[in-house]
Amino acid sequence: MNKYISNNMHTAELEQSLNGSEVFPMVKDLCYKYDLRVSQRLMLTKYKYDNDWQRGFAETKDYDKFNDINYSAKQDEQLKKDNEAGYSDDTPVFYNEAFVLDYQGVPQAVVYFDEGNFCFQANYEIKDRGKDTWDRYTVTSNKVSQVLKTLRRKEWKPLSNRDNYLAMKINTKDMIQDFRVEGISLSKAISNHQSAISDLTYDNKDKLSEILDNLYGNKNSISHSTNEHYTKKFKEVENLNTRVHSIFKEVKAELDNKFTAIGITDSGGWIVGEAYEHQGDYKIPNGEDIFYAENADCRHFKQYDKQFGHLIIHKTQRVRNLEQLDFFDSLKPTLTMLKVYLQDWENKEDRNEVVREYFKAEYGRYDDRNWIEELGCYYALNHIYGAKNNPFGITWLLMAKPQ
Repeated sequence: MNKYISNNMHTAELEQSLNGSEVFPMVKDLCYKYDLRVSQRLMLTKYKYDNDWQRGFAETKDYDKFNDINYSAKQDEQLKKDNEAGYSDDTPVFYNEAFVLDYQGVPQAVVYFDEGNFCFQANYEIKDRGKDTWDRYTVTSNKVSQVLKTLRRKEWKPLSNRDNYLAMKINTKDMIQDFRVEGISLSKAISNHQSAISDLTYDNKDKLSEILDNLYGNKNSISHSTNEHYTKKFKEVENLNTRVHSIFKEVKAELDNKFTAIGITDSGGWIVGEAYEHQGDYKIPNGEDIFYAENADCRHFKQYDKQFGHLIIHKTQRVRNLEQLDFFDSLKPTLTMLKVYLQDWENKEDRNEVVREYFKAEYGRYDDRNWIEELGCYYALNHIYGAKNNPFGITWLLMAKPQ
């Protein structure tokens, strides 16, 4: 069974559940053909609304319990409370098991058996047509061979196109603009510099008129007050420009040093890899799609002659516990300080919430930032559109590597 279950995610309970599942024959073929591995057992939700079946993924804070073959979703009062809130009493919710398939530790598909059919759900709309979003994401057939044939026809491969590679690329625009030095973000430093430049001309038209008259008009001398004003203002602009370039220098040093990337999903475990900046066009390793550098205007600060590339996450693996990492000891100092920082952050506002160890809720106070300057940590959320609580979206914590 180890050739079907990820080594770091293997448990006796998960093995027993997979071995007894009706979808196991398809799992074996998919693992063999695409080098996939099972990482987690999930519970799917299914209920009827407006004469149509609605599907989703059950939400829980303890995914390990799903792996137990004797687990009963209907007897789990907390699960029902979290997932059936708002339904009327005459809206029965059905639960069905499913399994997450990873490639290099990254979730790429969910498979399950439903009403006599083998079902393969991708993390994007793999079908051109379908009655709803769930259907467009899912390939179904009562034969495993037919599912595999459809995947070949659709040219599906793990981490091979823009859609299923999305979680491996970080939006560097937000990351760079929010980078902070002594509490000042790069975007704020740029805004202050540009405002100061505007102040030289727009906000002091009388003084500017005096200078233009001296240069091109009646050649009257510039008054002492105007001379002092512009001497002071030009020095302020120069200082603000220096601050902008200083922040650019520091953020470039951070990117050059690379990051350890730790990710969480709605399927348990931890995805761990390395994040690095890639300059120029980037071809997705398993496919033909290319992220072109010339389309990266959002990372090009033309007025400062600075340009940044894509931030790519690679060398990934999934572990059930971070302590399984052979380099965990090198992460402990930063993780310990991060835990203390988040405890203090959570105590500042009722709405601030630590949703999982080392990870804060997506939305805290309105002025929260994703950079934790003093620790060299950055949070990046990658949305994967589809059903709520799907296991494909990854929230990344990037930690600066020790220098």
